[in-house]
Amino acid sequence: MRAESAISGLIKPPKSRPAAVIVLLALEVILAFLGFASGINFLLDPSGGTHGMDTTMLVTTPIRDFTLVGLFFVTCYGILPILAIFGLWKLPRWRWTDAVNKWTGENWAWTATAATGVILIVWIAVEVMLIGSPNGFPRFLQVMMALMGIVILALAMLPRVRAFTKLVN
Repeated sequence: MRAESAISGLIKPPKSRPAAVIVLLALEVILAFLGFASGINFLLDPSGGTHGMDTTMLVTTPIRDFTLVGLFFVTCYGILPILAIFGLWKLPRWRWTDAVNKWTGENWAWTATAATGVILIVWIAVEVMLIGSPNGFPRFLQVMMALMGIVILALAMLPRVRAFTKLVN
C-alpha cells in the first residue's frame, strides 16, 4: 500500500462548494477591489476630487471630508471581504472565533459574509438619508452597491450555503 493511500484515508475530503458560494466569492472579490480602490483614493484625496465629488455634499453629515469614508471603505469593503473570501475558501475553525461560531452555529466566514451584505445595505440607506441620491453615476453606484448587499445577504441565507458553512463538531 502506498503511503499516500494510507494517509488519504485519514484526511477528510473538503466539502464541495455550492455554486452560490462561488458567486459569493466572486462578489466579495469585486467588493474588496472596489473597497480598497475607493478607500485609498479617499484617504489620498479627502476632498473627494478623485471621485468627482466635493465636500459640499457632506454639509448635512457629521464629517467634513472623506477621510473617515476612506477608512470605512478600506476596512468594511476591503479587509472584511478579504477575510470572508479566505474563510469561505478554507473554512478554518479557530478557537478565538468560537464565540461567533457558537452564536450563529456557522463558521465565522458565514458571519463575515452576511455582515458584509448587511453593512452594504445599511451604509447605502444611511448615505441616502444623509446626502440624498445624487443624479448620474453616483446614484447608479448607490443602486448597484445596495443590490450587491442584498444579493450577498440573500445568497448567504440559502440553505446550501448554510449547510456548507455549518459547524461540524
